[in-house]
Amino acid sequence: MKSKDYKMYSLALVALLSIFGCKKALEIDPTTSYSNSNFWTETPQATASLYGAYNLLQSAMARNVVYYGEARADNVILNPLALSSQTLNLLTNNLNSSLPVSSWNGFYQVVNQSNLILKNTLIMKEKGLYLGKTAEYNTVRAQAFALRAFCYFYMTRLWGKLPLVTEPVLDANQNFSIARSDTTEVYSRIQADLDSASLAPIPSTYGTASATRAQFTMGALNALYTDFYMWRHQYQNALASSQKILSNSTYSLTSLYSASSTIDYNVNPQLIDNTPYAQMFTKGFASESIFEIDYNFAERATRSFYITVYGDLGFQPFFKASGYLTSKFTSVDLRSKINFGTTGAILKFFEKSGFDRSTQDDKNIIIYRLADIILLRAEALNKTGDVSGAMTLVNQIRSRAGASTYTAASYAGLTTDQIEDLILDERARELCYEGKRWFDLVRTGKAIKVLQPINGISVPENFLWPISLTEIRLNSLLDQNSYYQ
Repeated sequence: MKSKDYKMYSLALVALLSIFGCKKALEIDPTTSYSNSNFWTETPQATASLYGAYNLLQSAMARNVVYYGEARADNVILNPLALSSQTLNLLTNNLNSSLPVSSWNGFYQVVNQSNLILKNTLIMKEKGLYLGKTAEYNTVRAQAFALRAFCYFYMTRLWGKLPLVTEPVLDANQNFSIARSDTTEVYSRIQADLDSASLAPIPSTYGTASATRAQFTMGALNALYTDFYMWRHQYQNALASSQKILSNSTYSLTSLYSASSTIDYNVNPQLIDNTPYAQMFTKGFASESIFEIDYNFAERATRSFYITVYGDLGFQPFFKASGYLTSKFTSVDLRSKINFGTTGAILKFFEKSGFDRSTQDDKNIIIYRLADIILLRAEALNKTGDVSGAMTLVNQIRSRAGASTYTAASYAGLTTDQIEDLILDERARELCYEGKRWFDLVRTGKAIKVLQPINGISVPENFLWPISLTEIRLNSLLDQNSYYQ
């Protein structure tokens, strides 16, 4: 869905109101593109524009979630049968501003669409179009604030300073140049948008279970709050926001291990497809899911393109599982049966039998799920001195997988940093290949320690990504990150 016209989609993107096909999970009828002149005249158009923002997010995240969150870390190695210059550069930490993945264009498409919604719904309200429709007005605006906050949070973790764009770009030929704002200003913008979404208020659920997990809800907002606070090392705030999720009956851990089960997954590995845990990744919208990006090939011809980066199911993907990660799993940990094939193929998102890559390469991208928040909360508890509480949460995740749990004696005397290592190892096992590992290592200050022997990263300035050369050429006020100058 990405345009090749970089002039049209320069910094914040033009005001495209192209709303792609029907989203069953979002319960909207098929919508064609509208010109700006006949748009914003009735409230369903604003709602349609919101779903257009979600579709733009599909494009921004498809496959890139792996490049950004996994490719520079230690969970994957290069598949020599699928050599790609871009993936090789990422794995060896040889990033440059000419790599397509260095462009933030897709995220700014979503930002611009959010800006359009926020500006025009306010005008629509002033015209009386939302009279008697306060809940509808709040729902649309709250999600637009949340989407913008998500994009700015994702981008600032990659590129640091960002151009803060809060007004829509309305003219494709507009000479649009804006300097980057310091990360403190970016954080303030994110916080303000999160708070605005919360106060609107954003709904707790929608009409269906799938819609509740494919759109921003209060639960998804609290997950983003938790992630944001952990990134900023604001642990008490993270504990408060994560507790709201743990107290929310909408979410529950899916099941995997059962002591009473007579199934031997070593003999019949394909039977693990039937577990709710496995189907969380292959079918989507599980009870554990908090927010995921919805793809559907049959209805909308949308793909997440996971098959190009993972799999080895009749198609050579870019990545395979690293021995460093696979060695972290014990033989009784059922997650290893979910995650890997015998040749190192990454199978987490694919059915172990009967997978059709021509029609089933539409697995959803899970942005937040309950296990992720539980383990982030464990980190925060450890940082605030509650080691027992932290390890109780870790053991909850391990028990679900059939792995042995930590006894109090096994972690007695360990330092806060050593406990954090245990938690990060558990996050690596539980959340591998979901786009989390790189951010975990950077957030906790362990990227150099873990990755220098693997890809040579040695200075914090190298944590940031280069800004696309195309973006710099289009915006005279952009400066390149120091490591790449």
